[in-house]
Amino acid sequence: MKKLLYISLIAMSLILMACPYDGEVELCSYDEALKTDKKLLDQWVAFNEEGGRDEVLVEKGNKAVLIISRKNYEKGNKLNSLEKYRAYPTEIKGEIIYTIEKEDGRYHYCKYDWISKNEFNMQFIDESFMKNNFKADSITTKNTIEFLSENLNNGELFTDKMEFYRKYSPEYQKVKIFMQKSGF
Repeated sequence: MKKLLYISLIAMSLILMACPYDGEVELCSYDEALKTDKKLLDQWVAFNEEGGRDEVLVEKGNKAVLIISRKNYEKGNKLNSLEKYRAYPTEIKGEIIYTIEKEDGRYHYCKYDWISKNEFNMQFIDESFMKNNFKADSITTKNTIEFLSENLNNGELFTDKMEFYRKYSPEYQKVKIFMQKSGF
């Protein structure tokens, strides 16, 4: 009975949890990329409700490319994964969308909004929304951008917001203390 309950809880959380879309094409090339936001260059931390965290180091790459190193920690400070990405921005209908190039040659897409100089929200393009609504015989940069352009105002296009805090900033310290006092 416990095993069935455990499997059911995992299945429900996977259904409810939004996943980033795993794209086949980049939204622009490195050469076409816009100038990156230099305020992003630093160490950032996002805490999760299970007590884990993502630590992200954003460094300047060539031209308009950011190099992102991400460490994911489980509760108890155990390193779960380590990944490296390249990210570069393009503009779609006035919105800056980053192409995040993964090591496997596929892509995620995201946007971000500043909350303060030490805090921003990031949202990815949602996997289930794209799979249910993006119908194309072949996926190209052009038809991907057209689809995103048509749906940018649809809140379902994006995953829930992830809050990132500049590591060691006052905002980071407040959230870290809150998480510790809450038992995470």
